[in-house]
Amino acid sequence: MAFLRTRNRSLIFAAAAALVLPAALLAAPERLHAGQWEFTTSHVDGEPDSVKFCVSAEEAASINGGTKTARAYAEKQVKAGCRINEYTVSGNLVTSSVSCGKSTVRTRFTYGGDTSEGDRVIQREGQPEIVIHVKARRLGPCPPGEAGKP
Repeated sequence: MAFLRTRNRSLIFAAAAALVLPAALLAAPERLHAGQWEFTTSHVDGEPDSVKFCVSAEEAASINGGTKTARAYAEKQVKAGCRINEYTVSGNLVTSSVSCGKSTVRTRFTYGGDTSEGDRVIQREGQPEIVIHVKARRLGPCPPGEAGKP
């Protein structure tokens, strides 16, 4: 009888693990943490430039969600006259393409929670592409009242 109880407990544990583990493995990674970030850009035609910006919890949640969530947030943020052509989230990689008039901006960024790195390619009709490399790192929490402000 003790053997059956032990076996039943083992089966229950195995069944619970089978339900919990796939959910944990499939959970979206936290690509971006909210807080104050420093973005450093560099491109062929100029000196590197850095700017500090506070990423809000809402902005971070949009990147941490799937493609549908991230694209919906981006569509709310895009300027009038612009449209999102493509927006894809795959693991820690986020790619997008946005057109505004005769210009298109393509992005490809890899996120690591407190770091990010990628390229922004700007194509204007009749002009050569401009490639801007961006490296970012989280500095810590945003100062009070600064979320979402450069």
